[in-house]
Amino acid sequence: MDKQVQTINSLARGLAIIDLIHEHGRLGVTELGKLLGVNKSSAYRLLKTLEEHGYVEQIAENGKYTLGLKLCKFRERVLDSYDIRAVAHPYLEELTRLTGEAAGLSVRKGDEVFLIDCLSAPHHLGVILQIGDREELHCTAHGKAMLSALPEDEQRRLLKKEKLTAHTVYTVTDREQLLAVAKADKARRYAVDNEETTLGMRCVAANIYDFSGNVVAAIGISGPTDRVTEEKIPEYAGIITRIAETISRRLGY
Repeated sequence: MDKQVQTINSLARGLAIIDLIHEHGRLGVTELGKLLGVNKSSAYRLLKTLEEHGYVEQIAENGKYTLGLKLCKFRERVLDSYDIRAVAHPYLEELTRLTGEAAGLSVRKGDEVFLIDCLSAPHHLGVILQIGDREELHCTAHGKAMLSALPEDEQRRLLKKEKLTAHTVYTVTDREQLLAVAKADKARRYAVDNEETTLGMRCVAANIYDFSGNVVAAIGISGPTDRVTEEKIPEYAGIITRIAETISRRLGY
């Protein structure tokens, strides 16, 4: 039993070393021993075991240790298997329940935004969303939200590439004005489609971020203007941004 406990303690210390190097960047044997609360000899043996299996590497110039390339394989596998739809779907349900409106989840591919998950509103009269729907950057809430998170030079490039169609009298097609809207959307952390795509319909959306701080999706609601009134937009935006932040934390942000 004592040997088993000792083995488990060694595993825990080995994992702690990986966490410490990730946190501090590069660490020497003495530094790691102090942080772990073990002597230098124990720290050295743990490091050598991790090095032998590729989880840490020693830097020749200063003898300190950094994370090994083998960990990249695990990172890629975790990210490949992490389906944002599975993570976000319960929050779409919560969003529909709290607002009474249709909820959608979108991702950006170049200058286009695609709906990858959605839920209908419980009302008899509501917006019909369909998975696979294409959304434009310049006039949809999801598109405008994701556009707002990009650097200005990337915003300009995408707006120049995209055909800025005027779907209604409220659609903004002036690129400089759209850049100003994107700046405002970034500051308030949500975007609004105020009858810019379809007359009589409003949408509100906010961005979802991953562990690296990149926008990976946008989540929002869509509803008729008589229910999603301008007065209710701040209330709904608060709900949406809170849910978007919760999903982002689940993704490691």
